[in-house]
Amino acid sequence: MKEKVLFFDIDGTLVCSQMGIYEIPLGVKQQLNRLKKQGHKLFICSGRPKAMLDEKWLDGTFDGYILNNGGYVEIDGKSIYENRMDYELCLKTANILEELHCDYMIATANHLYIDPSYKELYNFFVQKGHFEDLFTIKFDRNEVLKRAIKIEANVTNKDREKIEKYIQNDFGYVINFDEHGSDNAFEFYSPTISKATGIQKILDYYHLNQDDTYAFGDGENDLEMIEFCRVGVAMGNACDLLKVKANIICKSVVDDGLEDILKILFSD
Repeated sequence: MKEKVLFFDIDGTLVCSQMGIYEIPLGVKQQLNRLKKQGHKLFICSGRPKAMLDEKWLDGTFDGYILNNGGYVEIDGKSIYENRMDYELCLKTANILEELHCDYMIATANHLYIDPSYKELYNFFVQKGHFEDLFTIKFDRNEVLKRAIKIEANVTNKDREKIEKYIQNDFGYVINFDEHGSDNAFEFYSPTISKATGIQKILDYYHLNQDDTYAFGDGENDLEMIEFCRVGVAMGNACDLLKVKANIICKSVVDDGLEDILKILFSD
């Protein structure tokens, strides 16, 4: 088979902490290694910043990473693309969040910054994935905002309407938002960012085209990559919208869905 490029979401696809799956299942790992030996390229394609990739994701299984919802792309340890937010937009967003007393963190290409006083947001990520050692808590806010790719905020229900109005009225044409993580989480990032734009950067790098692509995901932020790739696979545990758009729906992550579909799509 001609060389193909496969793109995998992390949370809800390769692992799923909500369902008690914290490591890539052995069967999936075996399939990934088999595909890699066949010459196919394997990429993580996640909303996570690089700071939230621990060593288990950097073991050589994957050829690179599309992170921050497409805002950062790395191949073989080399950065090939970075889409930073406009500084003035970052600054205004940070100021609004602080005025509303909303916890937030700033993601750059390689680091994650949070004020240690933002206990609710900090504790959410620490309890979810043991990320306490990955945060930088002493930093110059304005300097970091100049390198920001994404801001993630914890917006409580009483402030949700204010934030939505703010985005729609003041930033709707220049900033996108997406709910992710906790029920109160909002993500702010450039409107030119999507997992699909990150995938295109990979294809340009390898001089390949969309016919050579497969995507595997479960959430709304996987929608662009599922629609963009020639074969889009939604997990059985995926949101309804993604299932509608996908070419294939496999079994749930807890039912070895990814392992099974890889065997079917890439039989020996």
